Amino acid sequence: TVQEIFLFFSVLLCTQPSLHTAYPCQSVCYLHTVSITQVTMGEGEPAPAATPPAIKIFISGNSGSKEISNAQHRITMILKSLGIVMEVVDISAPGVEEQRDFMRAGAKKKEGQRFALPPQLFNGEKYCGDYDDFDVANEDDELEEFLCLPRKTPKAVPGKPEDETKPEAENAEVGGDLI
Repeated sequence: TVQEIFLFFSVLLCTQPSLHTAYPCQSVCYLHTVSITQVTMGEGEPAPAATPPAIKIFISGNSGSKEISNAQHRITMILKSLGIVMEVVDISAPGVEEQRDFMRAGAKKKEGQRFALPPQLFNGEKYCGDYDDFDVANEDDELEEFLCLPRKTPKAVPGKPEDETKPEAENAEVGGDLI
């Protein structure tokens, strides 16, 4: 069948050392996966479930600035810990000139800067903000609103200590009279 041919072809290319220089294994295997998906998907099969829109983070993989590198790392770590789907776009990589131009056109630049510098965050086509905006939203427990995402957890209510929520029976004396 067509699927078996693609599988054999993929295994052959991915295991032959002489072919690795002409055809990198990752890109061939990726194309193989796409081809099988297209071949095996029939009319009677349901469409794959739509994934939630990813937060697009524009970074620079070769930034000489420690401040930029730390900000990029902190954003990705926080979003990973919250389970928020993200797409990282390295604007310093070759072939992403359109993405870099999109970021520069949509993002705000700080005073004295020629272009907006990474990290910059977008939700689809909508600009969310830069690292400073992200940090403020995170500290204020408004990250979901900042990223235009539905809130997963209820917002913490300031000024309501946990002691007030305990039932009175827990706070009452046990055993009655004190000696």
